[in-house]
Amino acid sequence: MKPFRGSVLVSAALGAALTPLNSTMVAVALPALADEFMSPAAAVTVFVVTGYLIATLVLSVPAGSVADRVGYTRALRWGRWMFAAGSIIGTLAPTLGLVVAGRLLMAAGGALINPTAMALLRISMPPERRSRAFGTMGAVMGGAAAIGPALGDWTSTQFGWRMLFVINLPLLVISWLFEPRVEPPAASERHEPKWFDWPGSVLLALALMAVTFATRTAAPLAYWLAAGGAAAFVALILHERRIDTPVLNLSFFRLRGFVAGAGVIATQNLAMYSLLIQIPFLFGGGDEGSRLGLAIVAMTLTMAATSPLGGWLVEWIGVRAVVTAGGLLATAGVVGLTRLPLTARPSEIAMRLLLVGLGLGLSTGPANASAITAVPAHQSAMASATVSMLRYLGAIGGTVILSLALSGGHAEARPALALWAFVAALVVSTLLGLVLPPIPGERPRSR
Repeated sequence: MKPFRGSVLVSAALGAALTPLNSTMVAVALPALADEFMSPAAAVTVFVVTGYLIATLVLSVPAGSVADRVGYTRALRWGRWMFAAGSIIGTLAPTLGLVVAGRLLMAAGGALINPTAMALLRISMPPERRSRAFGTMGAVMGGAAAIGPALGDWTSTQFGWRMLFVINLPLLVISWLFEPRVEPPAASERHEPKWFDWPGSVLLALALMAVTFATRTAAPLAYWLAAGGAAAFVALILHERRIDTPVLNLSFFRLRGFVAGAGVIATQNLAMYSLLIQIPFLFGGGDEGSRLGLAIVAMTLTMAATSPLGGWLVEWIGVRAVVTAGGLLATAGVVGLTRLPLTARPSEIAMRLLLVGLGLGLSTGPANASAITAVPAHQSAMASATVSMLRYLGAIGGTVILSLALSGGHAEARPALALWAFVAALVVSTLLGLVLPPIPGERPRSR
């Protein structure tokens, strides 16, 4: 196993960082794209940014199923080639349509890379190193998303927006150089299903797209989209229960470690994503707003910096203690926000946001490790992709709760109502942390 430890971590982390980096880095170049191709800014945003995110979401679970089938080093290699091809198309594109095509190809590559990278870590790392490896992955991916806007702004200003696609290529090359040249031993456990679940993949795509667009559309169309998404999910569940090779393995949801770990990820993302949206509107304004933006960036960087610490602590005190402590810290931070007046200084808000970032950073990696290691090794990529899907659905749920809270009741009570909804979500994540089973690599005394 030794040849796979450090090289897999470097290869997987650099590959997985591409998706969050490109989800935030390109956003700052949208005005330049709109000007060059003489297109409405709203249309450029929908096709270049939103299309990329939706494609990544829709393709992740089917891609995880493919990776479990063909082997993880091969799937990682395919994903890198797709991401590289999309980046080259985006760099040379003479039309906006080809830019969008390149972005969609990059999204498909990222959908294959991310769950595969997590699966490679699970089967390549010794049990006592897995939580730390997952924490490092979380740090790299969180850091990539955090630096994306600043990197994108500087690069597009100095060299033009096309250079944003070129940045991906050296990262892909380094990821390839550190790739293990043979499949890790545990991959031999995977099974080779006779056919791929195309009907299930289509139903899953329809459900996720309907739910996503429902949150971005006004009533009454939003209601029809939500109903259609719910119907597609029901049809998906009925279909997956009847076949032997499902694209979404429902048996995962009978495993305590997977349900609790994925539930922690979903509920924490519900609170975090919506909190990032609400804070600028709740407390921001004028010069205070710009300083508040720095406080939000500091929170995300704190999450990234403390993710490896959470994995290290698991080896000493156990996953249950780390995730529960992280949930309590994050809950305390949001509770602290509810006690502040709307005229609070950015420094006061920043202290509470840093507490939230610390708690989420400590708990995210261990929760991820719990969910993925709860399933058989040959299904690790599908498990990772399913967790990613639930993370995104948690974010959607948070935006729905936020919009409902801010549209009902007395105007002065709406912000506090929304914050208390996030407190409730973090309390649920803390309770889920209490029921996490021990994972491989914990010290015996932690049990």
